[in-house]
Amino acid sequence: MANMLSTSALLILESSLNKLIATDSVTVAALAKLSGRVIEFKVTDAPIHCYILPYTQGVELQQHYQSDADATLTGSLKHFRELTLSEDSSEHFFGNGISISGDTQLAATFSRIMNNAKIDWQGIIACVSGDLVAAELANLFNRSKTQFNITKDSLELNIAEYLQEEARTLPSPVEIE
Repeated sequence: MANMLSTSALLILESSLNKLIATDSVTVAALAKLSGRVIEFKVTDAPIHCYILPYTQGVELQQHYQSDADATLTGSLKHFRELTLSEDSSEHFFGNGISISGDTQLAATFSRIMNNAKIDWQGIIACVSGDLVAAELANLFNRSKTQFNITKDSLELNIAEYLQEEARTLPSPVEIE
């Protein structure tokens, strides 16, 4: 029964991903170049293990695959989540949370394709809610993202200053020199 639920969830995820990917012709073309290759994902602290098979229209997700994968990415759920939210995916590999075995170039190419995907979220929302609501949600999201980045940068600076000046746990750049 659990296997049937996992298969159903994988099929729903695959269908949803392919609908999103279909909104970006550049991503579709880039994935088509990886057709015939297999990328395995293993999450170490959750029962998540699947294979991604790129093809000309998107990706196919499978629970089992007969042969060895071309590239395997292994890591914790936390590290995979951080990878999806990160601007620079390279900081999460090579001993920093997610390990890659097999064809590292394939893994890097796939990661780059997914990071550069330009999903038309506003168009997808507009199909459901109409153009006006979609435009307002897009504006709200963009303003929130900008404010989040400003807050994050400010917090990083304040923490660094506190640790250097107030708590004296980190030396300042002048003290390091």
